[in-house]
Amino acid sequence: MATLNLVRNKNYYFYSILLFAFLLPLSRAAVSFFIVMLPLMWMFQGDLKDKFVYLWENPLARALSFFLGFTTLSLVWSQNFAVGLDIVRLYGYWLAGFVIMTSLKKEQVRFVISAFLYGMLVSEIIAYGVFFEVWSFKNATVENPVPNMFWIDYSVFLALTSIILLNRIFSEYYEKKEKVFFFFFFLSTTGNLFLGYGRTGQLALFIAIVVMGMLYVHWNRKSLLYLILTVLLTYTAAYNLSNTFQKRVHSGIKDVTSIVEQKYDNSWGIRVVYWFVAYDILKENPLLGVGVGDFESAVIESLQKNDYGISKETKKFMEEQHAHNQFLMVLIQTGLLGLLLMLYIIYKIVTLPIDDQEVKRISILFCTVYFVSCFAEPLWFKQFTLALFVVFVGVVGVWSRKNEN
Repeated sequence: MATLNLVRNKNYYFYSILLFAFLLPLSRAAVSFFIVMLPLMWMFQGDLKDKFVYLWENPLARALSFFLGFTTLSLVWSQNFAVGLDIVRLYGYWLAGFVIMTSLKKEQVRFVISAFLYGMLVSEIIAYGVFFEVWSFKNATVENPVPNMFWIDYSVFLALTSIILLNRIFSEYYEKKEKVFFFFFFLSTTGNLFLGYGRTGQLALFIAIVVMGMLYVHWNRKSLLYLILTVLLTYTAAYNLSNTFQKRVHSGIKDVTSIVEQKYDNSWGIRVVYWFVAYDILKENPLLGVGVGDFESAVIESLQKNDYGISKETKKFMEEQHAHNQFLMVLIQTGLLGLLLMLYIIYKIVTLPIDDQEVKRISILFCTVYFVSCFAEPLWFKQFTLALFVVFVGVVGVWSRKNEN
């Protein structure tokens, strides 16, 4: 294990991961570079046998490996092998998470999280500049002011940033002058979130604040009161000050009303129909699913058997899209066994015995934001949100190690 200790102590791993976290919200090319570079560094360092044994002793790494292994195995009963192989390739991003778990020291984790926050600060400056038409970028518009990311995905980044900042404001680890900075950073991040169209992040943030209140209520009731006021003020201000958020709220209410009337030709209605489709597919393939590569063909076949009361245009849209839900994607592809393995990953993240209270809260809040958002989008099928999972699961997984030696 001597070489493994040497690997963990090498500064170039720490600085590489630090730079990865900072550039994560800023550059698609940087994400691709570090996803490839980190595992290559790790393998060329040698002592692979010891490293794999070390990973196997890590309960979170084991949970991730079980899911990866079963998903890869589902290629055996998948008819569309090439499509399945491409999806398995995406899950290969998780290898960088294993590198982070074994290469960081526990005291370095906060620096990596801070690097992510500063990357988001730069990203927000760019987004605000586009929104207020101070500057322009090729792929950025006032409606989607982030040049490198779709607004739904960016809303997840913003929600996570907001809840980490809010947690730091209430944390006992920081001085007042630091908390003043965090407060204004929180205001700008949350304002950015509600200026955009990302209802996914807006809902995830709301639930994360509720969870955060539950984490703080045992030791400080005043903090809980402040959190309740924060929720009320944040969402009331967003509704009154942001025309975009107000329109999205009204649109959501309209969608729900249509769903009650069994009219599904709208954004939320399509997501409901995907639940119907997943149920019908699952009845025929309950345990193993249809295979990692057969999602699209299974959905098309199900829609041909039953139109679920949707228009031809909506049906065509659904045949060409993903399920807008990571849980449903896993359920259809790998059945109930795959879903159980996914839930096992969540369980392992939440129950990690982390002795640093701030990082422990961040692990739970990350889990909340990320997997609530998974109900609206398949985050493991998108580059930026997949890389976000890799970085945070990696830094959280550092605490799965029994000791530093």
